[in-house]
Amino acid sequence: MSAPLPIFELRQTFTTALLDPALPNLLIKAPTGSGKSTQIPQFVLDSGFLPEGKRCIVLQPRRIAARMLAQRVARERNARLGGEVGYQVRFDNVTSRETRLSYVTEGVMLRQILEDPNLDRVGCICIDEFHERHLDGDLVLAFARQLQRTRRPDLKIIVMSATLVPGPLVEFMQPSKLLESEGRTFPVEVRYQAALQLKTGYPEPIWDQAARACEELANSPGFSGDMLVFMPGGHEIRKTIAAIQGRSFARGRRVVPLHGELTPQDQDAAVTPGEQPKIIVSTNVAETSLTIEGVRAVVDGGLARTAAYDARRGINTLTVQKISRASAEQRAGRAGRLGPGIAVRLWTQREHLLRAECELPEVQRLDLSEALLALRVCLASPTSQTRPTEFEWFEAPTPASLKRAEDLLHDLGATDTHGHITALGRQMSRFPLHPRFARMLLAAAQFGCLREATLCAAAAQGRDILLVGKNNASHKNEDLWEHGDVTEFQAILRAFARAEAMNFDPDACARYGIHAMASREAARSADQFLQLAKRAGLSINDEVADPEALAKMLLAAFSDHLGVETSPGSRIYRLAGGYTGHLDKDAHIKAPRLLVASEIVEVQGKALTVKLNNVSRIEEEWLHEMFPGDCTAGRSARYDSVNRRVMNMEETRFRSLVLASKERGEPDETQAASLLAAEVIAGRLELPLWNDKVEQWITRVNCLSKWMPDLEIPPIGEEDRHILIEQLCHGCTTYRALKDREVFPALHQWLSHAQRDMLEKHAPERYALKNGKTARIVYDEKQPPSVSAVLQHMYDVNENPKVAAGRISVTVHLLSPAQRPIQTTGDIGRFWREGYPAVKAQLRGRYPKHEWR
Repeated sequence: MSAPLPIFELRQTFTTALLDPALPNLLIKAPTGSGKSTQIPQFVLDSGFLPEGKRCIVLQPRRIAARMLAQRVARERNARLGGEVGYQVRFDNVTSRETRLSYVTEGVMLRQILEDPNLDRVGCICIDEFHERHLDGDLVLAFARQLQRTRRPDLKIIVMSATLVPGPLVEFMQPSKLLESEGRTFPVEVRYQAALQLKTGYPEPIWDQAARACEELANSPGFSGDMLVFMPGGHEIRKTIAAIQGRSFARGRRVVPLHGELTPQDQDAAVTPGEQPKIIVSTNVAETSLTIEGVRAVVDGGLARTAAYDARRGINTLTVQKISRASAEQRAGRAGRLGPGIAVRLWTQREHLLRAECELPEVQRLDLSEALLALRVCLASPTSQTRPTEFEWFEAPTPASLKRAEDLLHDLGATDTHGHITALGRQMSRFPLHPRFARMLLAAAQFGCLREATLCAAAAQGRDILLVGKNNASHKNEDLWEHGDVTEFQAILRAFARAEAMNFDPDACARYGIHAMASREAARSADQFLQLAKRAGLSINDEVADPEALAKMLLAAFSDHLGVETSPGSRIYRLAGGYTGHLDKDAHIKAPRLLVASEIVEVQGKALTVKLNNVSRIEEEWLHEMFPGDCTAGRSARYDSVNRRVMNMEETRFRSLVLASKERGEPDETQAASLLAAEVIAGRLELPLWNDKVEQWITRVNCLSKWMPDLEIPPIGEEDRHILIEQLCHGCTTYRALKDREVFPALHQWLSHAQRDMLEKHAPERYALKNGKTARIVYDEKQPPSVSAVLQHMYDVNENPKVAAGRISVTVHLLSPAQRPIQTTGDIGRFWREGYPAVKAQLRGRYPKHEWR
């Protein structure tokens, strides 16, 4: 009989805390394998805490974990899956009216909150594997806490993780209690294995490296048990399995894949113990949640497909990234469940130390538009009293990412100018998709191209189907393009149809420059999009769609990627946001005046180049038809940098993007002055008469304002300078008219006549010398003013000059008859007594014709 799971040590303490009404929140920290994912929810069921008709919902980050954990718990309770215990993941709902315990993915839970903002049928929410910090999980936690503080004080929230960092979470969850289980793990020996350098000069592929590590483990004296190999995705898993099966040590071992796209039967086969030892090649679904019995060794490829914001597509995408040190520790721990184990990392120890300590939470690296749309819908419900600005996140996103999401939702028509949810936004929120694709499907149904739209959406978020110029494609696929195409997606649709006809055969597809695997992935995604559209009751076209309908549909989803040609034939487009993009010369549609790009790529070479990919021709009338509120016409002044003048332009705009402009009449003087002043301030235009004398006048004003505040002389700061420059520009529309303008007439208006008199009296421009001449006083805001004079002109002056009614002493720079510096002094009387005799002895012979007293 197996020993009880370590989590049972907490059962009594947990149940007592669960039933305490003063403790609405519980935090569970327990190592992987301790049994928290299967037993804590059962403790909730068995405690009698749940009122009649209420469920305990257990959030899981992955579909495979939700399904398998539900199966295991149902089996432990001798219950039918879908009865007392069930699960719900995307496209699969195995629950019933009897269900009291439901394992669900975070995205599904967010859908439930949208449909039932009060969560009337939920008594307890248990968030598992919280350390992964998925955006949906963060959002569910924040919603649940908001609900608990307002309308549902009876709602219980449990947060669980093997690597919980309690400090900030305990504070956020107050009042709460932290419960910890020591767990039961065995030591794991960690080894590092670098890739070999092949004769070709390239490093050993990761799958061959993994197969070599498995072979060394299998041949180690005394090793027995299963191996778990971590790879980032399906492609790498297939390659690894082929590499392992090609080696003799694999005979007598089952080599099985484990990832989210497998059938439930194949997933079960991977984790079910058998007579033969297994090598399980898995994505990071096996990193947490799932306990796979029998594993004694882990081979870690060190990579994972990680969600991140893709600026070129304006959506979140999965990219292969190096895992953090924390994830590597989680993976290694899988080998130490049943006894001492071994973990082989397919990188060097030096590289390990350079890896990130842990992954950034998704709230800090993902596009927030889908989360923000859900937030807007929930906070707009009749029962919600919370405004979006009052919503309390566990860890708030950056203001910049929130603004980007807000702007996108407004551009898509999901929110109005005040940020309130629109009817269209509510429709979009019903799709478990990025808002771009939700908008795309709704527009496609409107324009009669929904079937094609599902493939366009799949292509827009997946890998490139066409291999033109990539991977040395043996066949250039020009025959997929047709003269007169409106959108480059037409060629992608033709390529997909051809790949499908060839049953996605890699060799056959490659001859036509088509990526077979990307096409197969697109087919799978397109089918999911189509199922969502059917469930939403959208009209699906049977006829082939009009290409212009496709372009309109893409415009609806990517209107923020609209570009207007800078000049006919230039292939350079001005985009919203003020930057320009280039349409590649290989683009297979004729360069249109207006286009929309589903992909905007920044290429860093000698200079940053913005490339526009997967573009569609757009007609201006479509903008007026689809976005009537965003199209404006009017006149405005604009600075022409070539002719250095301000012009009055009659403009047509789509949002901030100027679509067409024509010069009409003279510009408004105030606008012209503001634009010219901006060029001066930026340093692109010079004012020759804004010279040192002007700067000294401003410094005198600022010094006197500081020295004699009683005079109430207004100082001139940086913003005031800008105002003065704008005043100087008033009445000018060209640089020619501006450049020779006198500055002092505008400058003197800063002070009243009486204040100018005070300036001349207390901060004079010049100092009168004994010989009837004057010397210029130099003012400085950081040090005392100074005057320079030939020594002989200062005879009989025994005290430094004073300004500001005698409050400020002027430093004296004494010069030789040849105007060379002799002495700088703040006490000229002392100089005559102590310094002058030596100066006189030194210079008298050099300048015998001058007076030397």
